[in-house]
Amino acid sequence: MSTTTRLTLASGVAVALASSALLPLYDGQAWVLRVLGAVLVVVLAGLASRAAGIPRVLQPLVGLAVAAYYLCQVFASRALTGGLVPTGRTVTALRLLVEQGRHDIARYGPPVPTRTGLVLLTAAGVAGIALLVDLTAVVLDRAAVAGLPLLLLFAVPSAVLPGGLGWLPFGLGAAGWLGLLLVEGDDRVGRWGAPLRETSPGARPGGDHAGLGRVGRRIGAAAVGLAVVVPGLLPGLDGRLVGGNGNGGGPEGTGGTVSTTYDPIAQLQDELNLPTPRQLLVYSTSDPNPDYLRMTTLDSYTGAGWTYTRFEADTNGARVQNGIDQAPGDTATSRQRATTRIGIDSLDVRWLPSPLGPTKVAVDGRWLWDSGTQTIFSATRSTSGLPAYTVTSSRVLADRAALEASAADPVDPTVSRRYGQPLEVTPYVAALTRSVVKGAATPYDRAVALQAWFRSGLFRYDLRASRPTAAVPDALEAFLKGRQGFCEQYATAMAVMLRIAGLPSRVAVGFTSGTRTSTGGTSTKGTYSVTTSDAHAWPEAWFPGQGWVRFEPTPAQSRSTVPGYTQVPATAPGGTTAPTPTASTPVPRGGPATGAKDPEKLLGKQRSVTAPGTTTARGGGLPVWVTATVAGLVLAALPYLLTAVRRRRRLRHLSPTAAWEQLTDDAADVGHRWQARESPRLGAERLAAERRLAGPEREALGRLSEAAERDRYARPGTLSTAATSALLADGAVLRRALQRGAPRRVRLQARLLAPSTLRWAGSGLGSFVADGLDRLDEFGAATARRLRRA
Repeated sequence: MSTTTRLTLASGVAVALASSALLPLYDGQAWVLRVLGAVLVVVLAGLASRAAGIPRVLQPLVGLAVAAYYLCQVFASRALTGGLVPTGRTVTALRLLVEQGRHDIARYGPPVPTRTGLVLLTAAGVAGIALLVDLTAVVLDRAAVAGLPLLLLFAVPSAVLPGGLGWLPFGLGAAGWLGLLLVEGDDRVGRWGAPLRETSPGARPGGDHAGLGRVGRRIGAAAVGLAVVVPGLLPGLDGRLVGGNGNGGGPEGTGGTVSTTYDPIAQLQDELNLPTPRQLLVYSTSDPNPDYLRMTTLDSYTGAGWTYTRFEADTNGARVQNGIDQAPGDTATSRQRATTRIGIDSLDVRWLPSPLGPTKVAVDGRWLWDSGTQTIFSATRSTSGLPAYTVTSSRVLADRAALEASAADPVDPTVSRRYGQPLEVTPYVAALTRSVVKGAATPYDRAVALQAWFRSGLFRYDLRASRPTAAVPDALEAFLKGRQGFCEQYATAMAVMLRIAGLPSRVAVGFTSGTRTSTGGTSTKGTYSVTTSDAHAWPEAWFPGQGWVRFEPTPAQSRSTVPGYTQVPATAPGGTTAPTPTASTPVPRGGPATGAKDPEKLLGKQRSVTAPGTTTARGGGLPVWVTATVAGLVLAALPYLLTAVRRRRRLRHLSPTAAWEQLTDDAADVGHRWQARESPRLGAERLAAERRLAGPEREALGRLSEAAERDRYARPGTLSTAATSALLADGAVLRRALQRGAPRRVRLQARLLAPSTLRWAGSGLGSFVADGLDRLDEFGAATARRLRRA
């Protein structure tokens, strides 16, 4: 088999192995064969073009043409003339599938369904990477550089999977790349001619040198091991590429910046359409009139709906356990301070539900605060299996008079830049907005007018309404004309119209306040059950001094509440104006969903709210920090313990050679460099000169080196027992002398982190791994010989 053939095959195998990184992105494996088929046709095109003698510069073009035809056959076969010839109809069909795939990317979060448009984009992308790897490794003869295109297969999964990829996909990709390097390396060595080889019975003529293969396998195993293990050990790496299992298990890591993206709207619609409500969480709160629970906010309008670019936070400074700063520009003094205990039932998301205005969260794991979107998120775990957590909050009690007066104050520049930019809408939407807010004097009046218009009876709440798609550029106009939809569409429409009316706006996603519960015949004050029917989206507008203020445009939905500060004050008897409530309490709607867990169990079997700043241990065992502290102390003491064990073993079976080895370790630990070519006597003379040993110490060193030489070269048993026992005292004298002449830092390192022990442990571990690989190599060679004989 020629070298180019082997390189072509190795390139295909490397791409196929690296494609395993895409497995967590899909819900199912129906796409795998079509994607691997794209890799196969690229490999076959490369083999055929090289066998036909096509010039190298044209070989990638042949592969590109064959890959394109493969995509036509697999994804647009009905648009081929006679089932074989591509036409303009074929291009149109593929273009529509690509648009569908792009829309699905914006709509779904991983794992995504196996939709044709998504699979087409995946197959085309993998085929393109296979062409790049083949071009780099075979045509340009640069196999090492081919690792760069392979890394592209890890880019998307490492960016969108919250817990990273895990070690297995990265290990498979690294193994494929190393196999490519070994094929190229074998070719480079072979260009020097036939090497000298050992001969043995049954050896294959012209076979590879066993030592060369063994060394290559050791290097490959070491490289894969470093690629998999080192990122998990370095605190600066957050595990996005070779991360955890996605549920937060394992080390959290510190330092650096993490960011992530998800699509909450698709999940919201799925939750609302469930035939039977499912309990998601329960909470107990000291707030007598709890408001909505927010998960995240959306700041970017695409024409088909609201989304956001990314969450980003510093992994150290933004931890919610350290406290959450008040939003810039929020100077309101009228606030409802509360402590809320939340227990997760069946909710599995990457955002942490919390009351509005969180100031501190006592929660297990690394949860971060994105101040821009006011979202608590995690890049390493989800809420599934999360123990109950406590949120301390300070919610603004918006006041009608303050909201009306805020028109005189300037908007915070940071808020204006991100949330106040004008949006591109159709002339119909712009004109409709102007007509609705006509006559409203202040921003607050315009916001209230928009909410009142949506809830005036012109619109109808309908969960069966279709969600806008990228294929409908005037989706907002179609909704405003059709006047029926669910909460996301109402929140989207009002947020856009608020922006047109001159108010900074965004869409929030979370839950209504839920249903007040009682379990086991015992009423628990302030305990609420939140089900899938409470999933909700609402618009928020920014008012100077008040911060983000919630509005409720969704009509005729029993679980939503209209904020009291948006209602016209009622006139009390006697002509006085009654105070307007700051929020509305939802009407109780029965008990929790069928099959829901006991709220007291989800809240940690306690009726009182946990004090702020405390955390709940996982599983009722030791707290995480206790376990981590004990493990850290054991790990730190391990070198000291190994040093003590090695010294005790040498002293138990004391011999001149063992005493000399102990002396060499003691000297090396304080910085002395031994030379391998020196005999014990020459080494002792140089040690005495460099460390300025004199008197009894020099005499002890002389006796020890002389005994070591006799033990090496004299007949066994010539050294008396008394002389052997004296070596113990000589070794102790020399160790004290060496440490006395060293700086304090070196002495401390010699005791706690002895360099000789670290080298011994590293050498032993390396030998153990190498011996294991040697046995594996010998087993493979023996198996190959038996197969050849058979």
